[in-house]
Amino acid sequence: MQNRQSVHPLFVMLIFSLSLLFLSVFSSASLDGPRLENLTETEIKYAHIYYNYNIFDHILPASDGIGSPGGYKFFIPAPERMAGITYVGHAARFRMVLERARKGERLRIGALGGSITAGQGVGGAKFTYLQRFIDWLNFVMPPHDDKSGSPTSQQAAFQTQDTNVAVGLPRQHDFINGAVSGTESGYSSSCLHHHLIPGADLVFVDYAMNDLPTASWPQAGPSRRAMERLVRKVLNLPSRPAVVLVNMFAMGPSHGKYWYTAERDFMEFATYYSLPAVSLKAAVLPSVYAGGPEKLSLGAIFNGGLNHPGRGGHVVVFEVLVTLAMDLLRSNPRYLLESRTNTTETAAAGDATSLAEDGAAALLEVWNRPLPPPMAANNYESSRQTCYIEDELLALTQPPVEGWEWTDEGRGKWGYVAMAPGKTLRLKFDTRLMGNRTDEDRFANIIVQIAFLQSYTRMRTARVDCTEGCQCSSVTIDAYSARQVSLTSMKDIKVTQHSACIMAITSGPQSHAATVGAATANVDAVGRGGGDEMFKFKLMGVVVGEEPGASAGTVTSVRGDSHVLWKRTRDAAGAQHY
Repeated sequence: MQNRQSVHPLFVMLIFSLSLLFLSVFSSASLDGPRLENLTETEIKYAHIYYNYNIFDHILPASDGIGSPGGYKFFIPAPERMAGITYVGHAARFRMVLERARKGERLRIGALGGSITAGQGVGGAKFTYLQRFIDWLNFVMPPHDDKSGSPTSQQAAFQTQDTNVAVGLPRQHDFINGAVSGTESGYSSSCLHHHLIPGADLVFVDYAMNDLPTASWPQAGPSRRAMERLVRKVLNLPSRPAVVLVNMFAMGPSHGKYWYTAERDFMEFATYYSLPAVSLKAAVLPSVYAGGPEKLSLGAIFNGGLNHPGRGGHVVVFEVLVTLAMDLLRSNPRYLLESRTNTTETAAAGDATSLAEDGAAALLEVWNRPLPPPMAANNYESSRQTCYIEDELLALTQPPVEGWEWTDEGRGKWGYVAMAPGKTLRLKFDTRLMGNRTDEDRFANIIVQIAFLQSYTRMRTARVDCTEGCQCSSVTIDAYSARQVSLTSMKDIKVTQHSACIMAITSGPQSHAATVGAATANVDAVGRGGGDEMFKFKLMGVVVGEEPGASAGTVTSVRGDSHVLWKRTRDAAGAQHY
């Protein structure tokens, strides 16, 4: 056997970081093949293997009875997969969800995260760890309307198909990937209901590379407080979903440092709330630094650009998740039996049914427990809507509505547009903080964020005033920007707390900068001019903050994907409720 020499991690990282300098211009994999620039021969070999990875080539038929998920021919070695499972805890909710899947129940599965989970760096969402896990679950434990039969019966007719084709799946679990590029946990905490499938049973959360790598735990800095509120919001939904923390890794945001991510702090949430957690860096980097398997070479794993792992990284995390799920399914019978043994001696020997029923009851008791108090002082989540866009914004308006038109302008993004100055729109919403608050928190200001369209041509101003209930200083918003781009921007306003805060938004004239910009545009584009009536202000939404005494809001922009996902979650709601 050939002896392996361990390599100092700093040396490995230095060499790899230098090679990434040449790859930084690429943000995603090509659909024609993996990025191979500056990779070694070995890295190229495995980059191709990961790029063409097909889960249906790895699924093995069930051989251990009805209800088994079958086997899996893993590509990643067992030690690395086990290292990637960084926390399990009692995993009561995840165990119960997997048992429901084993019995053929149809699950509703969601995901929250940033660009990695959204699919950047790998050629799209269908190549992420997440979609591969959903494809695996659909195949080995598909839902059955009558909740009977073996979930693995489809494997009898199994034939290998192309990676992009879901094979042998007459029915599938409901799934919405709510990840949005460029967002932090504070964004999803505020706008959760626009990104999470209603009635969720299982939710994957990935913000290890999006949230700040450093935080002050004595005060539990804003990014950690927002992440905790997000976790608590999801766990406290009426459907009581299981939450799995997925900690991805990329070389750019971490500066190539193993510890320089939010993951180490997120592990506190994992242990405190007993959330199973998996880690890309834990599975790969220590092994690489110690001269481990060449199939885990950095160039084959992190070739999606500086800010994203490549398909290899997603394959690693997918196989870690499958390992976790299969371990829980296989240990559940033992766990359930031990629960009965440890709690009572009344069951007859060999009464496996009675034992299993009692063990399930123990899991159910844990599932129904209330959450412990927040780790960060008074960091309670809101139980009501805090992010109002699309129809939810429409519902806030107070009559009469004059001079403001409800329109999507043919772009699929609804909002109120005022084309003339002096038109007032009144909105009513609750600005109170929820939970067991101190008097100091209850009387502290919060941040209300006004989402508006900002663009480089024909935009006007608007004045915001608090007219009833709550109080705030008058603020003027200029919707003009010299940047040649149109996007939804946010204006932060400090507001007092009140159950019925009425805020008035009054359209104003165009700013001097907008007038100058329009004059320049008229010179450059004949026929595109016009008078004051050609200028507009478009209100896109309102976000009510959850942090007492905050100096800034948690949402930097309402992304276009939020409007698309709002429609998907609304359509998926049906009889389901949050």
